[in-house]
Amino acid sequence: MEQENTRPVDRQDAYGKITGKARYVDDLKFPGMLYVHTVRCPYPHARILGIDGTEALALPGVVKILTAKDVVGRNHLPHDKPVLVSEVAKCVGDGVAVVVAETKALAVKAARLVNVHYEELPAVFTPEEALASGAPPVHGDSNCAITHKTVKGDIKIGFAEADIIIEREYSTQRAMHSALEPDGALVVPEADGITVYCPGKGPFNVKRAVAAACGLSENRVRLIQPAIGGAFGGKDCDINVIASRAAMAAMITGRPCKMTWSREEVLIEGSKRHPFKLKYKIGAKKDGRITAIEINGLADVGAYITKSKATIWRATVEATGPYNIEHVSTTITGAYTNNVYSDAVRGFGSPQVDFASESLMNELARELDMDPLQIRRINAYREGSVTATSQKLRSVNLIECLDKLEEVFPYHAKPNAAESGKVTLTPGKVRGRGISCIFRGEANGAGVTTLDAAAVNMHIERDGSVTVLTGIAEMGQGGSNIVLQMVSKVLGVSIENMKVSPLDTAYLPDSGATVGSRGTITTGNAAVVAAEDARKRIAEVIAEDWGEKPETLIFSDNNIFTKDGNKKISFQDAITICYTRIPGVFGYGWWSLPPVWWDFDRNCGDTYASFNYGACGAEVEIDLTSGKVDIIDLVAIHDVGKILNEPEVKGQIAGGASMALGFAMTEEVEIRKGQVKTLNFDGYLLPTTLDFNNFRPVPLEAKQPGINPLGVKGIGESSTATLAPAVVNAIENALGVRIRNLPADLEKVFAAIQEGERLGTIAGLTSSTMKHGTWAETPDPDWQQHEKGGKS
Repeated sequence: MEQENTRPVDRQDAYGKITGKARYVDDLKFPGMLYVHTVRCPYPHARILGIDGTEALALPGVVKILTAKDVVGRNHLPHDKPVLVSEVAKCVGDGVAVVVAETKALAVKAARLVNVHYEELPAVFTPEEALASGAPPVHGDSNCAITHKTVKGDIKIGFAEADIIIEREYSTQRAMHSALEPDGALVVPEADGITVYCPGKGPFNVKRAVAAACGLSENRVRLIQPAIGGAFGGKDCDINVIASRAAMAAMITGRPCKMTWSREEVLIEGSKRHPFKLKYKIGAKKDGRITAIEINGLADVGAYITKSKATIWRATVEATGPYNIEHVSTTITGAYTNNVYSDAVRGFGSPQVDFASESLMNELARELDMDPLQIRRINAYREGSVTATSQKLRSVNLIECLDKLEEVFPYHAKPNAAESGKVTLTPGKVRGRGISCIFRGEANGAGVTTLDAAAVNMHIERDGSVTVLTGIAEMGQGGSNIVLQMVSKVLGVSIENMKVSPLDTAYLPDSGATVGSRGTITTGNAAVVAAEDARKRIAEVIAEDWGEKPETLIFSDNNIFTKDGNKKISFQDAITICYTRIPGVFGYGWWSLPPVWWDFDRNCGDTYASFNYGACGAEVEIDLTSGKVDIIDLVAIHDVGKILNEPEVKGQIAGGASMALGFAMTEEVEIRKGQVKTLNFDGYLLPTTLDFNNFRPVPLEAKQPGINPLGVKGIGESSTATLAPAVVNAIENALGVRIRNLPADLEKVFAAIQEGERLGTIAGLTSSTMKHGTWAETPDPDWQQHEKGGKS
């Protein structure tokens, strides 16, 4: 019998991380190593008139000062973000020079002494300013960086059919990845090129960027990946910049060079989550069926476009939420501004539009006097539904997610209510519940032109031990363990006798980047193909000895045997025999997602090969004196296809949800006139385990598996999208006042409390009411106005 591959498996990288023996890039040191620090522009838009490093070079131990003139290759990575600015800085924090010195402290000190002469230029700081007539251009003649659209049906017809039409506006904030390890790279010059040590989520992408910047052919650049301290969408374009700056310093000095950013540098120059402003107009019948939706959005791209095209495209095609709507028009534009640039952050595009669309669903339910859960059921995608982009869906498990949510989350019950119906609440506090649901396309999708595939190599030593080689980056998500599980299942050998080789581009196949929740889908399936290739070679040798057909042999429990069990050999002995017959035992696997397409002229198409679905329930308790919101219960249901390793899946759901809690309530990078004001974690407030101890992750192995041989679905990013709207809906349920602009922090919640008091909606704390199928501690102001004929 084949080994079960869903059992918990210890992480092979866990011991080093727990004991402190894992080596991160900042732990690495080489003889003669130099340190590199960036000289940054202090203005949001400025022309460089001259750079004078005389005073800095006078310091003993300062080796070099490098500028854009020293970039011998391509000075953009790979879009419009420069290694170093040559003429015009587009935002505060743009690198204009680097100092190379014997110590890091000396490099930092010398950077302050580099005298850069600037001419300040007019700047724009919001998408509205940037797109206004006569606005100073950030790039070229237009500040419109990208516009994406979806069109389905005719919204005029849809709105004409509606019994009710409402319009709402929402916004989300600028946020950051907040990985424990700041970005960094170390580059060592070699006789035939350079070796780069860095924690890039796309190692081959970094290799290509560094080669281009340094004017080298790609076979002259080798990348070795040390342990990684988290990424969450980061460790991408920022790493390209850092590695390229360190590489140019290493090539010019002929010595190893390291550049690692401080937390302040990450906040000043590092990429951020796109802030969005979204306007929704939605029409529906009295029975809750949505007839039309029109969405218009603006996103702040910042100074450079990087991953904005993919982010805004994803947001555009997912902006309606997981609902059947016959008539759709969505337009989202990304505008260049003179702010720090925006890039992919976990979920890229989905959390922003999911917050808006799921807030809107609750507001629509209120206007129709309907249960928010019921209105979602009425409109939810089902098998064969057609999306806003005219794609017919398969493997749709949204209704199952909603069923499971109702089963495990007491949405319609009274919080803290005894059987007698008495409510036992802390004086001065109120509670509320909220829900949300989402769908999210898996992997890169049609908005990205790169091939969505992965390759895996493996070889088996003479003693039967197995080494697996894959180019997918282990960012902490457990992807390496999944690969080992797949190989273990196919070969029937214990994982304890296997390992994943350290990531080294000199020996490993390119498997793309660890992005878009694609790691398990692409690399897991490629690992199966590789293991089957190796198994075939072994089976052919053993079957010949036994006079059996190779395909009839069974590999299990570290043995190989015939179906009738009359012949049996240990896996290790079989490998020993193989080495006497064939030159080696190895396997190669390549697997690609099915092709998808997008028609940019008609604004429709098959956006992703498959989607995952989720639902979330949140119960909050709010202190009416301080505005503090405590999470009483939080449940996240996620359709994960076939569960390969339940602890890993739950960990991914919990990780995404904890990041989403910060997005919902506390995290924001404050920028004023292009200047980043949030410079450390004392101002950028991350949730802690104390804020998140009532979370219940529920992976759902639904009836419809993923559309791939393993039947799996990605989970790394959809888990970031469901929570924020559920929490904000719960806050509104408790206070009767809607927060439409994230984060729902102390100030906004307290303002909502004051508004509720002004409207007289936070009263009768010892009684409960059921409004629109939702239990609330207090009456709802919008509902009161609705009953009186007022405006919601």
